[in-house]
Amino acid sequence: MLSLSIVFLKEDFENSQEYLLAMQDKHKRAQNIKGTKIILAGGSNLVFGIDSEQIQKELHTPVVNFGLHAQLGLSFILNEVQDIAKPNDIVILSIEHLMPTEGDPELQKITSYYNPSAYSYSSQKKTGWLEKFKKISGNHQMLFKKTISNFIEKKEPDQVYRRDAFNRFGDGINHLELPSKTLGSRSILKERSYKQIELFNRFYKFALDRGIRVVFTYGAYEQSEYQKNKKVLQENHKILKQHLKIEMIMDIDDFVYPTPYFYDSVYHLNKIGRVEHTKNLIQKIQNCATLAHLNNERKNTHNRNIESTSQKNQ
Repeated sequence: MLSLSIVFLKEDFENSQEYLLAMQDKHKRAQNIKGTKIILAGGSNLVFGIDSEQIQKELHTPVVNFGLHAQLGLSFILNEVQDIAKPNDIVILSIEHLMPTEGDPELQKITSYYNPSAYSYSSQKKTGWLEKFKKISGNHQMLFKKTISNFIEKKEPDQVYRRDAFNRFGDGINHLELPSKTLGSRSILKERSYKQIELFNRFYKFALDRGIRVVFTYGAYEQSEYQKNKKVLQENHKILKQHLKIEMIMDIDDFVYPTPYFYDSVYHLNKIGRVEHTKNLIQKIQNCATLAHLNNERKNTHNRNIESTSQKNQ
């Protein structure tokens, strides 16, 4: 009887503030942009660390921040970008040092529950009828467990990790006026997998074939963690420079910031850090070879504005 009741449960996604549902809103924004757009792709370093509106203003190109969670994995995130990127789009990969290659299967499963299109992004997907049945059944079980858990625990809603904490560009903003917390996500980093480099280069070929420009950056990183992992980070950076076909627009320590710039993780910037990091990222974009056309367009717009002002003053 209990198992049958699961079938009749249905969550109201339209009004839900579940954090992972922000993926739907990001996709809708991307779909509504006609013409070239800038896609920011990576983990939650992008959620907390970027002012997309400022990037859009400086580069005169619509921006969508697709950052959500690093543990979705590199393969999942690149598959998502392949699904949404169109010819002439610009992809800026902002990758955390600890991002896994394949990602957390449970997190991917939950993300797919809230965003059915995300089921195809997982490298662990299966397409047989039995797997589809298991997926539907699993979704109902997940909702049932979530409903019971919410009823029993009666948790206070988190004001930062929720859907309406994102602005229309896809940036998280509810943390900006909050005090910093003890920083999480500290870890001993390992050598970057060559499988990741293969994935990056495969994505680069996909982008090149479709007229999509792509550049690579690291996400923001806290200074003491950088010092702790400096040796392996420098070795990983050296390997990337040797084998990565995508243009790297920064050096290994360009986006390393002091502790007071972070909110609750060694990858999550606070308001001060977000301003600084956005400014630094814009400068890197403006100076890179792959996106030189953006800088030329910016100069042309600036010159037109000066000319227009001059004519008005005459």
